[in-house]
Amino acid sequence: MLVLLNSLCYYLKHMKKNLIFFLLLSFATASFAFNLGPTGKINGLPYVIYNLTNGMYYGVIAKGQNFFNQKESLAVSTYLISNGGNGIYFDFALPDEDSRHGKTYGLAFDLTGAMGKAVSERYYGLGNSTPGTGYTTLDNVHNKLNFQFSKSISRLLVGEVDLFIASNHYSNIVQGTNPISQQMQNTAWHYVGSSLKLTLDKRDQALNSHKGIYVISNLDFGLSNCDYVKAGLDLRLYSTPFVSNQILASRLQLAQAVGNNIPLYEYPFLGDKDSMRGYTMSRWRDKASTLIALEYRFPLFYDWIQAVTFYETGKVGSTLGQIGINDWASDYGGGLRLILGDSFVVRGDFGLGAEGMNAYFFYGQAF
Repeated sequence: MLVLLNSLCYYLKHMKKNLIFFLLLSFATASFAFNLGPTGKINGLPYVIYNLTNGMYYGVIAKGQNFFNQKESLAVSTYLISNGGNGIYFDFALPDEDSRHGKTYGLAFDLTGAMGKAVSERYYGLGNSTPGTGYTTLDNVHNKLNFQFSKSISRLLVGEVDLFIASNHYSNIVQGTNPISQQMQNTAWHYVGSSLKLTLDKRDQALNSHKGIYVISNLDFGLSNCDYVKAGLDLRLYSTPFVSNQILASRLQLAQAVGNNIPLYEYPFLGDKDSMRGYTMSRWRDKASTLIALEYRFPLFYDWIQAVTFYETGKVGSTLGQIGINDWASDYGGGLRLILGDSFVVRGDFGLGAEGMNAYFFYGQAF
């Protein structure tokens, strides 16, 4: 707790202009919520946020629910970037994922996707000692669809089978210290994979968990134009050790991949909206990764506005056994959570790492 508070104080001191910008933006930007038909509803939020790597993002995040009275939902994040990039993420769930929490249910279906164009995407190479400068850059028109079928085994245990299809079309490649190989380019062009997942969910609630544990285990396979197996474990703990409405969330994430032809985006990695938020996307990649994260969440002004301070540390390596205890990267930062409606969270985070600051905006909690 002391580390988190010290981190927040340092962050506020040195990054106050960016944080004030985000605070003012959050209150000045009006969220929207309206009903469609007898049961359907939409909650959303337009936003503008600056990311040190790519520039200004202009976007909208929204979630629609129950238009067809089947408890279905569609969450969408779409944006334009000042550097010429764009993107859209979406998650269609039938029934809505939050409505399944703590219940037994039959077959459920989720369709998640990400598509768009990344301009000057960075590839640093594989390994923990890749330099922060001299990276390869490329433009990438990317698409990924993930078809998920799940069923409750019990009220707390859920099994899931996924099938995903991905494509990445590279251009304007400028090779750096660690060039992206022709084999990596060929594999990323188009590949198909699958995943088996087993989750144990003992959280008190899914939207804004205060107590309990959440464990996600996965085993992924390459099916077409790739050859790999990847295993992962994601352990999350939630508690209220000090005040009932202030949440301490902690996370331990482990991943290990083996294979001779692993798609670039299926390597275990650190650096994105959910892990090592003070660094650029996929700052570190290798066949194994370890992440430890702490978040302290507390209400700010109103119950639907939540402030967050966080600390993260992680490392990649060729195997989990070789990661060791030295040379771990770390970052810290803060952000806001806007709880819109009864099943939608919008979040913005500013993270500070050894190589600078980054900002991310998305829906749902980071973990």
